[in-house]
Amino acid sequence: MRVGKWLVALALLAGATSTAADNPPNPLDLLDRMNSAIRALDYEGRFVVQNGYRLDALYIVHRVTGNGELERVVSLTGEPREIIRGDAAVACLVPGESGPINLPRRAQGQSYSPLTSIDGRELRQFYDLEVVGTDRVAGRAAYELHILPKDDLRFGYRLLIDQSTGLPLRSIMVDSAHQTLSQMMFTDLKVGPEVTPIERDLAALEKANADPRSVSPLDRLAPAAWAFADEPPGFKLNVHRRRALPDRSAELEHFIFSDGLATVSVYVQPKQDGDALSGVSRMAAANAIGKTLAGHEVVVVGEVPVKTLDWFARSIQAAP
Repeated sequence: MRVGKWLVALALLAGATSTAADNPPNPLDLLDRMNSAIRALDYEGRFVVQNGYRLDALYIVHRVTGNGELERVVSLTGEPREIIRGDAAVACLVPGESGPINLPRRAQGQSYSPLTSIDGRELRQFYDLEVVGTDRVAGRAAYELHILPKDDLRFGYRLLIDQSTGLPLRSIMVDSAHQTLSQMMFTDLKVGPEVTPIERDLAALEKANADPRSVSPLDRLAPAAWAFADEPPGFKLNVHRRRALPDRSAELEHFIFSDGLATVSVYVQPKQDGDALSGVSRMAAANAIGKTLAGHEVVVVGEVPVKTLDWFARSIQAAP
């Protein structure tokens, strides 16, 4: 009798999975639901991040209050690291510092977790989106969404999105041969009333304060000294910063480009004594290209094909 009941239960589960696979949601609607879940739900869990041969474990708790979102991300492997996003500021606890590094909340409005929003409508020109079936992650049923590039300037992604909550449970970045380059995956997840009430954890939130004496200054928003003659299709400038080097002798200029999914950073600073990055290098899933231009070091880095980085490196020039 027990065996019979067990077989019936398995049959019911298989039938439910089949129904979900036979009636997949629209990819854009699924991403809209995911984006809303990331911002609006209370959730807590542990996840692993694989980047090349490196494997790290982290813990996250996300709460929504009347004042906005609260978040805590803690590294469970390697050196102790912690990021706390409070109402007024963001605190970063890193080894070697006597206290937390605080940034104003308005300067760092985005989450530091691997759960990031994706605008599917923005991607459609350069990626194909398709819900290909279902799977299970952390014991939860999930839709499998493929986001694959239409050209050779970006990598592809496979997302496993929770059928119940809409939260992303697993994200896999793949190359043109569909080989895994990096991935994030929850190993356990709690959603709703069971989540730890971080807003009552005074010890954590007191570290994320807006005391002017402890807040790091914002990067100087000055006109760019460098420009790009031609960016790769789909990539747009999202962020530009200028920051003084530690010895105050010069400035580091930082550009961040994105196509809505892939991100590329370009760093420019006066050439220093010693070795500078020259040519192509790779660290796990990230590629980098270094060159010298008009007495400056230029480094282009991102989780994109080398061809894309080379495009940026060739197009940079002094601003007119």
